Amino acid sequence: MQFVNPLFLYGLFALAIPIAIHLFNFRRYRKVYFSNVELLRNFQKKTRKQSELLHYLVLAARILAITALVLAFAQPYIPSGEKLITGSINVAGIFVDNSFSMEAGSNDGRKLDEAKKKAADIALAYDADDLFQLLTNDFEGRHQRLVPRDEFLLMLREVNPSPAFRSLAEISNRQSALLLDKRYPSSSAFILSDFQKSTVLSALPDSSRGFTSFLVPMQGGSSGNLYIDSCWFENPVLRINQTAGLNVRISNMSEDNLEKIPVKLTINGEQRAVGAIDIGPWSTLTTTLNFSTTSAGTQKAMVEISDYPVTFDDIYYLVFEVSKSLPVLVINPGDENAYLNSVFSLDSVVDLINSPLRQTNFAEINDQHLIILNGVDNLSSGAIAELENYVQQGGSLIIFPPEKAGVESINQLLNSLVAPYYGAMDTAVSRVSTINKNHQVFQNVFDNVADKGNLDLPFVKKHLEILNPPNGLADHLMTMDNGDPFFTMKYYGLGKVFVSAVSPADEWGNWPRHALFVPVMLNIAFQAQNQAPLSYFPNVRAGIDVGRYKPAGDNVLKISKEDGSEEFIPEARLINGRNVYFVNDYIQEAGFFRLKDDDKTIKELAFNYNRRESDLRSADIAALKAIEKELPGMEVLAEGNREITRLIAERNNGLKLWKWFVLAALMFIVIEVLLLRFFKKSSETSV
Repeated sequence: MQFVNPLFLYGLFALAIPIAIHLFNFRRYRKVYFSNVELLRNFQKKTRKQSELLHYLVLAARILAITALVLAFAQPYIPSGEKLITGSINVAGIFVDNSFSMEAGSNDGRKLDEAKKKAADIALAYDADDLFQLLTNDFEGRHQRLVPRDEFLLMLREVNPSPAFRSLAEISNRQSALLLDKRYPSSSAFILSDFQKSTVLSALPDSSRGFTSFLVPMQGGSSGNLYIDSCWFENPVLRINQTAGLNVRISNMSEDNLEKIPVKLTINGEQRAVGAIDIGPWSTLTTTLNFSTTSAGTQKAMVEISDYPVTFDDIYYLVFEVSKSLPVLVINPGDENAYLNSVFSLDSVVDLINSPLRQTNFAEINDQHLIILNGVDNLSSGAIAELENYVQQGGSLIIFPPEKAGVESINQLLNSLVAPYYGAMDTAVSRVSTINKNHQVFQNVFDNVADKGNLDLPFVKKHLEILNPPNGLADHLMTMDNGDPFFTMKYYGLGKVFVSAVSPADEWGNWPRHALFVPVMLNIAFQAQNQAPLSYFPNVRAGIDVGRYKPAGDNVLKISKEDGSEEFIPEARLINGRNVYFVNDYIQEAGFFRLKDDDKTIKELAFNYNRRESDLRSADIAALKAIEKELPGMEVLAEGNREITRLIAERNNGLKLWKWFVLAALMFIVIEVLLLRFFKKSSETSV
C-alpha cells in the first residue's frame, strides 16, 4: 500500500491526545457521607469495573477514528502492475467496431451503442489536453489524424453501421501509423469489438507494435442469426416460357430449431415464387424456387427471408439474363453437316449459322457463343490469331478433324491454345470405353446411376491420335478401349477448347448417330454462353467485365443506383483485351445499380453484403486471454460489472482506499457515541 500524501501521516501523533486524557483523569471528586455503606459495597465494585471497561472502549474508538481520518487524508492506494496513462501528453487510439455484427443485441442494447458509450468513457478518463484517434472499419481518411477530446466525442456520434469489416492485424497496422510517432512517447490503443471469429480474429498481428493494445469485448445478448448465404442456377441458360430453378442456400447459425420460415422470390417487382423451410440449429440447407419467365432480357430478382435483429443478410439481390437466342457458328470446308444441323435444330433458342471457310469473316466472330470447326484444314495465320483471341476472351470452340490428313494448320491453332493436338491416323476399329461422368458436359445426361454402367458406347472405325500438350494436361471426357482420348477439353484464357478424335461423319464411326451426341453438343452450346456474375459484393475487388464495349465519343461509363442517385465513375482497366470496371469503395450498400453510357444502360448490377459477417459467433474471455498470452502487446480489458472509467482509473492510479478510511472514521465516531450513551445509561440503571 502506498500514499498520495504521505506527509499527512505525521497526524498520527494526534493519537497522544486521547491517550493523555485517559491516562490522567482531571475530574475532581467530592465526598458524600453515608450513615451505613454496607449496602453499597458490592455495587461500588461492580460500577468501578464497568467504568474502567467503558474508558478502554472509548479510548480504542477514539484512537481508531483518528487513525482512520489521518490515513484518509494521506490517500492510500494499492498500486496496479501497469499504468495506462503515464505521460504529460498522452495519445489514445480508439477503434470502434461498426460492422453489421455489432447491431446484435447485448445486455445494454445494441453492441454498437455500447461500444460508442465505452469509447466516450475511455476518452473522459484521460485529461482534456490529451489527443485521440477514432478508427472504424471504414478506415476513413479523416480518421487518420489525432484530435482533441471534444472533437473526438463529436466524431464518435457520427459512427454508423457499415458493411466493411477488418481483421485484428489490419486494425493494429492502421493504429500503429499514428501511435508510433516519436513525438508522443506515451500511447495506447483500445479495440472495442465483439471479436467475431470469422472477421476480426481471422488474422492476428504478427508481432508487438511497440504500444499496448487493450481488447475491450462487447459481450452478452444472443449470437444467433438466420441468413441467405448464396443463390445460383443449375442451368446456365434460361429461356422464355421454360421453368427455371433458383437454388437458395440458407444457414441457421443459432441453437434454435426453426420451422416454417417463409422464403420469397420477387422478379422485377412481382412475387414469382414462395416456399417454406424447416432448418435445424447450426445447419445449412438448399431450397429450390421454381419459376418461369415470359420475357427475354435482364431480370432483377430478390430473395427474402425474415430474421431479427440482424437483418442485413436477409435479402439477396441478383440479376440474370433470359436468352432470346444462342448464336452458334459452324465453319465448314464446303458442304454443311447434316448431323450438326439436326442437333442444333432441336432447340429453338439456338441460332445456327453455317459458313464456308472461304466466306467466313473471322474479324466478326466475337459475337458467337460457340464456334465449330467442322473438318477445316487450311486456316490462315490471321484466322488462327482471331480464333485464339476469341477463346481467350471467353469463347468456346469445338474442333472436328478434317476428312483428309492435312492437320498442320489445325495443329498450329491448337499449339497456340496450348491444347491437345492431332497425331497420326489410326484405322483400327475400337470403341469408347470410359466417360468422365462427373464433367459438366454430361450434366443431366444420365437418368440414374444404374444406367451409367450399361451404356452402349460409340464405336470408332478410324480416328486421329490426340496428344497432350508438352506444358499442360487436358480433361479427357471420353476415352477409347486402346487408351487413346476420344473427346477432350482444355481451358484457355476465359474460354474452352474441345477436341474430337473423329469427325461427325459415318466413315469415322457411329458418333454423330449415337444417343450421347445430341446432349453433349447441346450442353456445350448452352454452357458456352458467358454468364455474368449474378451479384457482386461492395468490399470485394471483383471487376465488372463489359467485354470490348467502348463508350461513345468522349463519354465515360458511370455507375448509379437504380433511381439514378449516387452516381460515380468507376475505375477502368484493360485486362486481356477486355474492359473491366472496379467500384472499389464507392458502393457501401446492397441493392440494384446500373452501369451507364450517358443515358444508355449497359449492364444491370446487383450488390449484396458480404456474408462473412453473418456468422455472429465471437471469442469469449478465455479465447481473448489466449491471444493475450500469444501476443505480448495485447491485453484484455474486461471490466465485468464495473464501469470502464473506473477500471482505467484503477489501472492507472491503483485501487484508492481513502473512501473506505473515511467510512471507518465515521463508524468509530458512531461507536464512541453509542458507548457513551448506552453503556453509561445501562450502568446507571443497574444502580
